[in-house]
Amino acid sequence: MSALSKTFVAILVVLSLLLSSAVIVWVNNTENYKQNVERVSADLAKEKKARVDAANEAQGAKQAQQEAIKSFNAQIEQVQSELKTVQQEVSKRDIQIADLSAQVKQQIIAMTGSAEALKSSEAQRKLQSEQLADLRTMLDKAVKERSDLNLALSDTTNKLDVMTREWKFMKEQLTEAQNTSDRLMAQVKDLGGTPGTPAGLKAGAPAINGVIREVRTLDDNRPWATISVGSADQVQKGMEFKVIDRSSGNFLGVLTVQNVQPNESTGVLVGPKIGDVKPGNEVRTQL
Repeated sequence: MSALSKTFVAILVVLSLLLSSAVIVWVNNTENYKQNVERVSADLAKEKKARVDAANEAQGAKQAQQEAIKSFNAQIEQVQSELKTVQQEVSKRDIQIADLSAQVKQQIIAMTGSAEALKSSEAQRKLQSEQLADLRTMLDKAVKERSDLNLALSDTTNKLDVMTREWKFMKEQLTEAQNTSDRLMAQVKDLGGTPGTPAGLKAGAPAINGVIREVRTLDDNRPWATISVGSADQVQKGMEFKVIDRSSGNFLGVLTVQNVQPNESTGVLVGPKIGDVKPGNEVRTQL
């Protein structure tokens, strides 16, 4: 074998070794990238599910509170009806007591004005005394009944006060549950979703990837960012891009495109970690 042939063989062996090394490095990098993508996707799915579960839980708590308040309102109406009945019965007893008192006074007046008649008719006096005793007994009984009715009225009033306090407490709980629900809904919206549904991209968005070029805050106090893709890459106004931290793979927020140029676009940032958005972060329409 000539020296030239040996040289070519050596060069071929070296190139084969270099090619094998390059293939191994490329395969390893590809596997790591796939693992990172799968891990980020799993984390995002867990976070989306947690947001949806939280929204559903808040909605269920809100409905339970409303049902409890309806039940308390019904109980309060029943107690108020019973209170009204007791008050009517007390009024009737007051009228009876007034009538009996008038009869007693009339009997006393009759007895006082008929002293001579009483002297001449002991039987009549005895009868009147018995009638007066009966009237006094009836009066005492009516007074006792009125006292019992007053106690019942007081007890019913106390029950109404207790029910009113419980109703106020349940109303405060409902307000707190509503505030919690509103906060959870706002968090879901911050992730780019709508309440009751998983956060996601607009349907039919083409797969477009780019990077953040610039982040700034304008006069409206909202964070804006410029990305490296534009109309030449099929970017349209209103399109949404997910912002991903390259180093950690964390989801930072959503950029909604407002202005489109041929090779760049500008949009508003929203999301849980928009304060961490910086130039070099990746933006994607699809994960």
